Amino acid sequence: MDDDGTPRSAPAGVLYLVVSGTPAPEGIPVPVAACQAAGWRVVVFSTSTGTRFIDLAEIEQLTGEPVRSEYRMPGTGTPVPPADAVLACPLTFNSVNKFAHGHADNFAMGLLCEMAGYDVPVVVVPHCKPQLASHPAFGASLETLRGMGVLVLFDPDAPYERRLPSWSQVIDALPVRAGAG
Repeated sequence: MDDDGTPRSAPAGVLYLVVSGTPAPEGIPVPVAACQAAGWRVVVFSTSTGTRFIDLAEIEQLTGEPVRSEYRMPGTGTPVPPADAVLACPLTFNSVNKFAHGHADNFAMGLLCEMAGYDVPVVVVPHCKPQLASHPAFGASLETLRGMGVLVLFDPDAPYERRLPSWSQVIDALPVRAGAG
């Protein structure tokens, strides 16, 4: 029970939130807080460029975890809890293409590739300019990701300023942890 006497919902599990070098309109704290309100324990990972788009200290304060953007040396640092789901949002044109083609040239992309290999449910929410989204490689990458079992939330016909779905739509797309329902 919560302090007010209402039943506490079962935790949704551990969610890895992977961000890349594109801004979310409201900033990353908004989806972090929304995922936490839905019961997820959020651990944030970022591409190196993505760290320039977020306030690392603010995210660390919200999650209680450091934002991870680099590989750690074996035996150093604190391991992260295993993921029940992965949300890659927002993901750039470049990161979508890298993930689809297995280019694990940075920690965040390597993590996405690995999670797909572990059969952890992955939701990808791309965010890029319409000019980039119209590139044939991008469409092919989205189809590759769908073929891998990745849920892609992307409406190519939406105006650029509304191309990202609402955070409630994103959270509704996350899986329910096995055994929690």
